[in-house]
Amino acid sequence: MQQTSVTEAVPESLDAGPEGPGRAGLVAVLRGHLDLFLNAGSLMATTALTSLFGFAYWWLAARTAPAEAVGQASAAVSAMTLIGTIGMFGMGTMLISDLPSLRGPKWQLISTCLLVAGSAATVGGLIYVGLAHWAIPGLQEALGGTAATVLLVFGIALNAMTLVLDEALVGLLQGPLQLMRNAWFSVVKLVLLGILALLPFTLDGGVLLLTWVAGMVLSVAVLGRALRRKKMIDSVRPRASLLRGRGRATFDHNLLNLATYLPRAALPLVVTAVLSAEANASFYTAFMVLSFLAMVPGNVALTLFAVASGDRAALRSKVRMGLLICLGGGLPVSLVVAFAADWIMSLFGASYAESAGAALTILALTYVPFVFHHFFLAISRVQGTVRGAGIFAVFAGVAELLAAWYGGSRGSLTELVTWVALVMAVETVLVAPTVLRVVFARAVDEGDVVSTTSLTLHERAWLPLEYIRTVGPLTGVTAERLRAALIGLHAADPTHRAVSRLDRSGARWLHMDAATFAAYAEEAVTDLGDGPADFDAMTRRLQDEPRGHHPVRILAGGGYVAMKVSHAYGDAGPVNTLLRELVRAAGEERAAVIAPSRRHRWALPKAWWKQFGTKPARWKQGLSFPRPPHVEQAETRPWAPALTVETARSAEVLGRMRVWRDEHAPGVTTSAITFAAFAVALRDLGLDPDLGGGTFLADARRYLDKDVSIDSNFCMGPYLTPEDLTDPRSIHTTLKAELASGRILTMMLLREGKILVAGAPGLPDPYPAVAPARPRPRLTFSNQGRHDVLADLPWSGDAAGRVNQSVPTLNGPEGITLTTSEMGGVLHLEATFHASTYDPAVVARALQLVCADPAALIMAAR
Repeated sequence: MQQTSVTEAVPESLDAGPEGPGRAGLVAVLRGHLDLFLNAGSLMATTALTSLFGFAYWWLAARTAPAEAVGQASAAVSAMTLIGTIGMFGMGTMLISDLPSLRGPKWQLISTCLLVAGSAATVGGLIYVGLAHWAIPGLQEALGGTAATVLLVFGIALNAMTLVLDEALVGLLQGPLQLMRNAWFSVVKLVLLGILALLPFTLDGGVLLLTWVAGMVLSVAVLGRALRRKKMIDSVRPRASLLRGRGRATFDHNLLNLATYLPRAALPLVVTAVLSAEANASFYTAFMVLSFLAMVPGNVALTLFAVASGDRAALRSKVRMGLLICLGGGLPVSLVVAFAADWIMSLFGASYAESAGAALTILALTYVPFVFHHFFLAISRVQGTVRGAGIFAVFAGVAELLAAWYGGSRGSLTELVTWVALVMAVETVLVAPTVLRVVFARAVDEGDVVSTTSLTLHERAWLPLEYIRTVGPLTGVTAERLRAALIGLHAADPTHRAVSRLDRSGARWLHMDAATFAAYAEEAVTDLGDGPADFDAMTRRLQDEPRGHHPVRILAGGGYVAMKVSHAYGDAGPVNTLLRELVRAAGEERAAVIAPSRRHRWALPKAWWKQFGTKPARWKQGLSFPRPPHVEQAETRPWAPALTVETARSAEVLGRMRVWRDEHAPGVTTSAITFAAFAVALRDLGLDPDLGGGTFLADARRYLDKDVSIDSNFCMGPYLTPEDLTDPRSIHTTLKAELASGRILTMMLLREGKILVAGAPGLPDPYPAVAPARPRPRLTFSNQGRHDVLADLPWSGDAAGRVNQSVPTLNGPEGITLTTSEMGGVLHLEATFHASTYDPAVVARALQLVCADPAALIMAAR
C-alpha cells in the first residue's frame, strides 16, 4: 500500500491548460466556471419562474376576486417585499461573505441570522401597521381585519427570513436548492388560489395573502426535507455569540444593500410626483423590461461574490467569465430591445408605445452601466471595501433621484430617463477602473512563467493534500547542495513537476525560466544550520505551514532532511524516487536526474475496463462499495486544530511478528498485525477507538499493465469493516477480498468523473470550530511497504538508528492515521492526530507497545 492523506479531495475549478485557445482549452475554462454558471443560472431561473407564475397568479386573482381584494392583497405583498428586504438587515449578504470560510456548523450561523432578520422585519411590520392605523388612512383600509393584519405581520417576518435563507443557499453555492424552494412557493400559492377560486365564497385580501404565506411555509418545509435528505444540515440551534465581531460587516453590507435597492424602488414615486400616474404606468412597464435585462448581471455578480468569497484567488478568472456572460449574452439582447422599443411597448397598448418607447430605448442602453455597477459592488464585497462602496452607492442613488426629479420637471418622461442615464454613465466612468483592474490584473504568483501544463484528473483529485518524508541522519547533505541539485534538475528538464510552481486555483504546473527558478529554489529549501536537529520538530513545522505554490518544500539541517510534497505530485513511490535522487545528488554534489515519465491520462479507465468491462459477472461487485457510517450528532465542545505526530521504530519487532504469525496466523501480513495491535493498544489505554471499521489506503497500480507507470498519485482509501479490527486475520481477509474485487478503481473513476464535471478544490475545507466532547479515534491505516530503495542514501548510522518518517498533513478532529513502513529490517511507525483531541503521551505509549510486543497485545485481547 501507498501513503496518502486522510481526506479525499473536493472538486475544484479548472483553468485552461497548455492547449491554448482551442476547443479543449475552451471546454476546460467553461467547466472550471461551472459553479458560476450553475448558481447564476439558478438565480436567473428563479427570477424567470417567479415572474411567470406571479403573472399567472395575479391574472387568476383579477378574474376570480373583487378588485378591492386584489388591491388589498397587492398592497400587502408590496409591504412584505419592501419591509422584508429592509428587515434582512444585511444578514443575507453577510452570510454569502462568511459561509465559505466558516469553520464549524454553518447552520447555527444561518439560523441565528434568520432569527435576527425575522425579528427586525416583525418590528418593521408593526411600525407599518401603526403608521397605517394612525397616519395613512389609505393604507388602513388595505390592512383588512385583525386576522389579516396579524397574517401580514407574520408574512413580513417570514418573507425576510426566506430572503435571507435564499442568500444563505447562494453562499453555500447551492443555488439549485433556492430555485427549488422558489419553484414550490410559486406553484403552491397558484394552486391554492385555484382551489379557493372553485369554492363557493368570495375571496378577500386576507385569503389571497394567506395563499402567499402558505406557499412560503410549505416551500421552506420542502427545502428542509431536501436538506436533511442530503445531510447538509448540522446544528440549527441559534447562537447569538456567532454574530460577535460581525456587526460592522453586517452594517456595511446592509448600507450597501439599501443604498442600491431604495433609490431604484423610489424612482416610480419620483415619476408620479413630477409627471403623473399615467406617465408612471408607462415608465414602470419600461423599467420592468430593463429590470428583466439587469437580472443577468445582478445574478452573475451575486454568484461571483459567493464564489470568490471562498476563493479570492479565483476573483480574476471569475470576473472575466462573468463579464463574458453579461456582455457577450446580455449586450446583444439590450441592443435588440433598444431598436425594438416601440414594438415592445406597443404590446402593452398604443399609448404605452407613444409615451415610453423612446424612454425604453434609452433605458436599454443603460445595460452596460448596470453591468459595471453590479460587478463593482461584487468586487468591493470580496475585497472588503464594502463601506466605501456603500457610501458611493448612497451618493449615486441620490444623484439618480435628483436627476430624475430635474429631468421630469422639464416636462417629459424621455427627458427624465435621459438625465438618469447620464448620471449612470458618469457612475460607470467612476467604477469601471475598479472592475478593469481586476480583469487585466496579472495572474497571481505566475512570475516569469514560460509555459504551463494542466494537472491530470488524478493530480487534481489530490491537490489539497500533502505528505511529509523526514530522513536522517545523513552525511554531506546541506540546504545549499539540495538547492543546487534542484537547479540542476531544472536545467535538464524545466517542465519537471518537482521544479515547477503549483497553481492551485488554475490547476496547472507553471514552468519557470532559469533565473526565476533559482530564486524559487532559495525559498523552497530552508537551511536550519549544522547544529543538533529535532527531526520530529522538523516534521511538525512542515505540518504547520500553510499550503502554498511549492510542490516540494524542504527543511535541511543537522544531518536531517524533511521534505513536504504535494500529493498532486505523487504518493509514496514517486516521492521516494524524488527523495532518493535529491539526497544522493546533494551528497555527491551533482545535479539531480529524474527521467521524465509519460502521462497516462487513460490508465484508469483502461484498468477499470480490463477489470470489469469485459466481465459482466463482476459489475454488481464493482459498482457497490461500503461507505463510512453516518456519525450521529453528539455533544460538542469548542475545538481548534493542533496537528502533531508521534513516532516509534524497532529493529527487532518484525522478526518477532513473523515468528508469531507462522504459529498463530499463517499467511497474514505484518502490516495487518501492526494495524490490529495498534487498535488494541488504543483501546487498552482508554481511548475507545471506533472498531466498527477504518480507512485503508491502497495503491491501485496493481491493476495496471506492466508497461504502464504512474509517477503521480494513484491511490484510494476505501472504508472497510473487518469483522474484528483487533484481529489481524480479519483485517488481512477483508483487505485481500477488497483488493481482489478491484472496487477501488470504481471509486477512483467516480471521483474523477465528478472532478471532470464540477472541478476540484485547490485547498482542503477549513477545520471545524467544534469537535465531539467525547471523541472516539477514527482510524486510518497506511502501509507503505518496504523503503529499501533508500538503502544507498549517505546514512551516517546503522539501520536501527535511522529516521524514516512518512506523515500526512491533514486529519479530522477525531482521526488518528497510522503509517507503517519497513527499511533495512526496521519497522517505522508514525501516528498523526490532533493534540487538541488526544494526549500525545497516550498515543506515543500505544506506538511503544506495538513496537515492544504486538503479539502479546493481540493475544491478550482474545
